[in-house]
Amino acid sequence: MNIRALLVTFCGILGSICAYGSLMGTSTLPEGINSPSLRFGMIDGISQKYTESGSLMNLGDYKSVVFDAKSLAKFNSDAKRLIDALNRFGGHNLGDAFNLGVLRVDTMPKVQYYAPVFARGITKNWTIGFGVPVVSYTNKISLSQEFSNIEYYREQFSGLNPELDAALNTDLSKATNETLTAKGYKPLANRDESFIGDVNVVSIYKFYEKGDITMAHQAQLNLPTGPKYDTDDLAALNVFGRTNITNSFVYSHKIFAGAYLVPYVSYLLNIPDNITARVPTDEDDTLPDANTKEDVTRTLGNIATVGGNAFYEFSDSWTLGAGYDYSTKEKDVYRGDRNTRYDLLALNSASTAHRVKAELTYSTVNSYFKKTALIPMMISYQISDVFAGVNIERQLAQEMNLMMFF
Repeated sequence: MNIRALLVTFCGILGSICAYGSLMGTSTLPEGINSPSLRFGMIDGISQKYTESGSLMNLGDYKSVVFDAKSLAKFNSDAKRLIDALNRFGGHNLGDAFNLGVLRVDTMPKVQYYAPVFARGITKNWTIGFGVPVVSYTNKISLSQEFSNIEYYREQFSGLNPELDAALNTDLSKATNETLTAKGYKPLANRDESFIGDVNVVSIYKFYEKGDITMAHQAQLNLPTGPKYDTDDLAALNVFGRTNITNSFVYSHKIFAGAYLVPYVSYLLNIPDNITARVPTDEDDTLPDANTKEDVTRTLGNIATVGGNAFYEFSDSWTLGAGYDYSTKEKDVYRGDRNTRYDLLALNSASTAHRVKAELTYSTVNSYFKKTALIPMMISYQISDVFAGVNIERQLAQEMNLMMFF
């Protein structure tokens, strides 16, 4: 019973938070065999992002806001009055030179999950399965202010006017959350929450097997059982509650005893849905007001992936795998009834990613049939990393998987 790579074919069961280390294969369960499994995973590195130029940046740097006079005037009406007053004072355009510095939004997001999975061999060539991921999301969020020239203004103008003193003593972090609240956003605060993710159903059909060559088709249906899109929460993951279908074609070639090459292609098709979104009024509208909310039709960009894996069986029990894939995502599309700037919702939504993966698997299946193991089981460790890309988070993923058979 060759089920060496079966555990990795059910990566899709975890939906959006699937560990990207899993390596795709062509194995199916024998007819009538059941396989419960439990997957534990962690996704880190999402505090870093490959930008539109392909450079890797911390989100704290990427999302930093420079509060010079121009941006302050848009951010706060009191600040605009202060700038106008300073410009009138002394005739040296002191207001235009006023700068509260850079507001850094530092985040430390981490996603952990466990997922009970059940699969069954319908025939010797066809296996179906489903899984329900339970996601834990934590995020340490801090706001800091740096590179300000406000101390100069305090030295020059403190004590002249109570309102001016209040403006000069602005706490940018506090003012930011006050502004967010006034605009109807949830405060930026630490997160520690758990929820059910998107349920997945997977079908694997082996349609060709002859000699050293095997070919299989995998279909994955992602159901929108996870949290819905929240336009008022700037710290939400907002990657759940989606419906999509992924079709993959996998080719496996045994090149010599114990060694396999497995190239594959896949295409993820997103089904349009309806969400409530804040539609920016222009390119500078980074925090749209609550009155910009409207119901829009969202069509997330489809994703095409091409990749390849290599496996080597050191013994009946141990297998080592490694792989690489390249994926490209189309631009998102938003439509509504108000004829507003829906294009800004899709800004920088097209992306590419280069990913490397490795996996180590221990199996007692062959030993069980030789009557040298008590139970048939497999346990694996997978790791993957996005080492290059455009408009995508880094995503360092690790996963442990325990699979049983009966």
